[in-house]
Amino acid sequence: MYVVLLTLLEDGISQDEYLAYNNIVLKFVKLPRYVYGFIYKYRDYFLIAINRSLSDEKKKKTILHEFAHFELHHCEKKVFEFKIENLEDEADRYMDFLLEKE
Repeated sequence: MYVVLLTLLEDGISQDEYLAYNNIVLKFVKLPRYVYGFIYKYRDYFLIAINRSLSDEKKKKTILHEFAHFELHHCEKKVFEFKIENLEDEADRYMDFLLEKE
C-alpha cells in the first residue's frame, strides 16, 4: 500500500514523508534542456530524476507529474507495450485532476 498523492496535495503529509513512505528517491541532476525529468524502478525503490536547471515552479510541476506516473503504475508497464506519449498524457491528466481537487 502506498500513500496517495492527494494526501500530499491536501497537506496531510510532507513531500519527504510521501517519498519515504513510497520508497522513492528524488534527485536533481543535469539533464538535457528538453528533458524535465523521469522516473524508473531500480531494485526495490523508485528513482525520480529532475532537471536541476528548471525554474522552481517547473520543478514542482515536474515532480508532481512524475508522482502521477508512480501512482498510475507506469513504472511497472513495459514501455514497448505502450506509446510513451499516451503515458505522458495520462500522467498530465491525472495531475490536472488532482490539482483541481485542491
